[in-house]
Amino acid sequence: MSYVLLIIFPLVLGTSCFLIRKETQLVIGVSVAALIVQLALVLTVAVDQPVRLLGLTLNLDPLGRLFLAGFPAVTALMALASRRLPHGEHFVSIALIIIGVASAIVVLLQEPFVVALLLVSAGLLSVLAIVDLPTGAPTLVEPRVIASALKYLVLMAFAGALAYMGFVLITIYRPGISPDQTTPRLVLALIVVAFGIRIALVPFHSWLPDLVEDAAPMVSALIIVVLNTTGLLFLISVFQFFPVLVADNERGLRLLTWAGALAALIGAFLALVQSCPRRTIGYLVVYNAGMILFGLATTTTMGLAGAVFEAFNQMLTIPLLMISLALLERPDGRPSKAMRRDMLWRWPIAGSGLLGSGAALVGLPPWSGFASKMLLYEAAARDNMLLLLLIGATALALLAISRLARDWLIGAPDDQPAPEAPLLLGTTELDLPPRRRLAPEPFIAALVVLTFLGGSLAIGLYPQPLLETIADVIRGLTFVRVEG
Repeated sequence: MSYVLLIIFPLVLGTSCFLIRKETQLVIGVSVAALIVQLALVLTVAVDQPVRLLGLTLNLDPLGRLFLAGFPAVTALMALASRRLPHGEHFVSIALIIIGVASAIVVLLQEPFVVALLLVSAGLLSVLAIVDLPTGAPTLVEPRVIASALKYLVLMAFAGALAYMGFVLITIYRPGISPDQTTPRLVLALIVVAFGIRIALVPFHSWLPDLVEDAAPMVSALIIVVLNTTGLLFLISVFQFFPVLVADNERGLRLLTWAGALAALIGAFLALVQSCPRRTIGYLVVYNAGMILFGLATTTTMGLAGAVFEAFNQMLTIPLLMISLALLERPDGRPSKAMRRDMLWRWPIAGSGLLGSGAALVGLPPWSGFASKMLLYEAAARDNMLLLLLIGATALALLAISRLARDWLIGAPDDQPAPEAPLLLGTTELDLPPRRRLAPEPFIAALVVLTFLGGSLAIGLYPQPLLETIADVIRGLTFVRVEG
């Protein structure tokens, strides 16, 4: 009954919020309260007690509970920040429904066919959030936004089809009847391509920078944090319940480690050469996806711990990145995506949030990403070329963050005349156009930024409790290779 409640409760509250969606403040308050209750439900549910319902097996393991507790907590903070940030009329209700679908995915991980269908359904819900507009918006959805939404929908449906094909092939595979190893290799390729499309892995990454550029920042954060992370848990469960994919594919997994390292390097390079802050952030997420794939493909305790820790770090970092970006884009009434070049000095909390989240994403101490990156580097230490690729990717990502800070955060004020410029003859200071003045940073949004920064810093300084939780789960996975 507890598992069903985890799924039904956010779905019902999401539907209720849809009915009162025009009452923005009320909807946000109801959603925050509902997400807090959802967090409490997750923490009270017993783990590793599977039950059967309608022919399906429902179970919640410690790793699933860790992320299911993180989803409502992070989403509640995003809902609070949305009081002063641009978001669609249906964002809150869709977010609650997506949390319900994500809960169903996590508790049904032992049913891969059902989970693949749920992931496609969640993609459809995300499209509704992408093309959403604020209440009473006088404009229509821009063609670029529609194009990004359709691209995302088509790719997610394609990923679901590939996953279904892989599950059918692995279900009918019989080693004694078909002695060759072609089928496990083909299935692994299908599953990895489906996973790569979902988390925006190079070369299946084009949808994510477009999404970050065109959609509302809160929507992008919701998709990356909830749906991409559930895709990671799904792949781990597939390896667990179909161990033949790992046992008979040592060469394929080796190739995947190189693919992950190269994907991280390409993503970081593309982030460095972007001129748009949103696309820079999008490609930094692509870089992070490559790091996660590398850790998974090692199938070692160290690599898997690094990949899972990195996914948790991403769950904290991406909302902070997006909230800070949304704050910095529209501080003085300018059109969206037209950031000032001196925002670190004028809105220090939002500017610090962008820099801190970028540092956490690339793994600088003392932020939360440092421990996960160290684990990944240690997993790659047996191959010097792989280690150099990962370090090179991180260096390029750090350069991309530095360029973003130089171009958009720490420049001189761009709306004031130079102090040495003399006044023209016959003019006075009263004749000059009025200087734009920034309003104070929104209190609630600034408080949310500080909360995320504090959480990332706390995990970076004291990663051991989280590492122990992750390590306990990984030691129970049957496909993990013993490191000698």
